[in-house]
Amino acid sequence: MNNDLIQYIQQQIRTTGERIKRYTHSPRGEKYPQRFMFAKIKQYIDGFLDKTQDNRMVIIPGFRGVGKTTLMAQICAAYSRKVENILFLSVEETENLLNAGVNDIIFAFENVIGQSIEELKKPTLIFLDEIQTDPKWAISLKTLFDKTSNVFFCCTGSSAIILQTTTNLVRRALFERMPPMSFIEYEIIKNQTFPKNGLKDKIRQIVYFSNSAEEVFNRLQDLQGDVNNCWSKINRHDIRTYLSYGTLPFSLIMPNETAVYDAISLLLDKIIKQDLPTLGSFDQDTLGAVKRILFAIAENDTTSLGTLEERFKINRLTISNIFEALEKVELLIKVPAYGSNMTVAKKPNKYLFMSPAIRMTFFYFTGQESTYLTRQGKLLEDSFASHLYREFILKNQGLVRYDSAQGGADFILQIMNNKQIVIEVGMGNKDVKQIATTTKKINSDYNLIFSNTELKINEELKTVFIPLDYYFLM
Repeated sequence: MNNDLIQYIQQQIRTTGERIKRYTHSPRGEKYPQRFMFAKIKQYIDGFLDKTQDNRMVIIPGFRGVGKTTLMAQICAAYSRKVENILFLSVEETENLLNAGVNDIIFAFENVIGQSIEELKKPTLIFLDEIQTDPKWAISLKTLFDKTSNVFFCCTGSSAIILQTTTNLVRRALFERMPPMSFIEYEIIKNQTFPKNGLKDKIRQIVYFSNSAEEVFNRLQDLQGDVNNCWSKINRHDIRTYLSYGTLPFSLIMPNETAVYDAISLLLDKIIKQDLPTLGSFDQDTLGAVKRILFAIAENDTTSLGTLEERFKINRLTISNIFEALEKVELLIKVPAYGSNMTVAKKPNKYLFMSPAIRMTFFYFTGQESTYLTRQGKLLEDSFASHLYREFILKNQGLVRYDSAQGGADFILQIMNNKQIVIEVGMGNKDVKQIATTTKKINSDYNLIFSNTELKINEELKTVFIPLDYYFLM
């Protein structure tokens, strides 16, 4: 019996309230706002407690910095007075301090409460943060899940693919991946600005699931009053703040930009030092070059592997493995070139950042943040890629490509193998040149240009010009 671990668990239970408060309140005592995911997880736990549904395990993977730990602490706080047995722990901490994984934690917990989890009659909530730190976490949770019907497990992990690719929990756990914040979530959390109920879903449905460009245009026209009304409550300067760092919720509690970008830089270091070694055999020299490779992508997101190989003196296979790992930890979004397998193999992938704040961090520390006006288009493209990732890729409802031809369009969205939409995005007043170039060789259902424009349609090119006001409300 590990007495040190038992004493540690006892202390953690005794201090649960104070530990939770550190994650849910600012140093000044202000409550941190709740992300949209809070209501969804609470619904699962309510269903478990009132026995109206069978879900007893939810796993929340996501990019570091999106607020998973704060979310879990907020959920834990919501039930602290309603449920007698609650355990809230960081697996990363127990592994580092006591070399104790999930099985060790539960064994010590059983000793503390004086009964095994099989014997539990009252509902119990177990919250485990950074679960992937224990290499055996999946099989451990599977075994524990099968032992009892009176425990609800809520777990977070920083590497989505590690958490998603296990076969041990496919039939047992719900996976709720947590992406960076959308602009409307940012506005709700920061300013308590609420759009008309259902507006987001209406815009999304019209933009991506209409039958023609004419239908997109006419139905968006019908929503113009609701969209204008919503923007009458929003400070447009928030767009710059959002694209610069507002996709990450911790930025809302930082005193200034320098503190935000320092925190993001430390977050990147943690991803490189802790997450990447679990996803590939990278030596220290290679890991030391990752930040420089990311900066190269921030400067030019379609740089070829050959160019990077020559620049960093790292063979292209290793660089390819680095990119694959950075995708798995959800730092980068890979957008392959459109075309046949042969065509795609010859063209470089486009890599965009899951959060534009990552790109902006590199500009900030190289003294280039003052060029926001010339670089805001790339930040918007990151934001849009994250939007498509959240709305289609995560839901397995679509694929995203780009046109690698000179002057080709930013994105080609393929929805469920039955629809193809060519999309161009920009902060300025975009014309149809790139759409026209791409649609000469790609047969699209219709095309979209999101930019600083009025709502209008080019019927000949099946293209709708959509103001960014609509995009930011999706």
